[in-house]
Amino acid sequence: MKPSAKPILLIGMLSLGVSSAGCSTVPIATGCSDLAAPILTRETPHAEIGNSGDPALDWQLYGTAETVQLNRANDDKRTGYQIIAACERRDAETRARIERPWWAVWRR
Repeated sequence: MKPSAKPILLIGMLSLGVSSAGCSTVPIATGCSDLAAPILTRETPHAEIGNSGDPALDWQLYGTAETVQLNRANDDKRTGYQIIAACERRDAETRARIERPWWAVWRR
């Protein structure tokens, strides 16, 4: 190898190392609102009044069915909140790993 090729090879290797060090290795994460949207934007329909011939019974059954729909809507809200909270924990852990000092990379 020629003596003039060594500095050129060294400069090329250093340039390649510096340019690749700037690349992000963090995967792109789905946003919290995107994860919770299917749950929190889902419509919960009202119960329907039946026609059994007994109006009092129909209203009692309607009240029970409407309570079931309310429970479903509340469950959707709870689930949506849990999704957002888990997503925020994931993001905080990722941020902590990214922002740790260089010497702490080998510590777990």
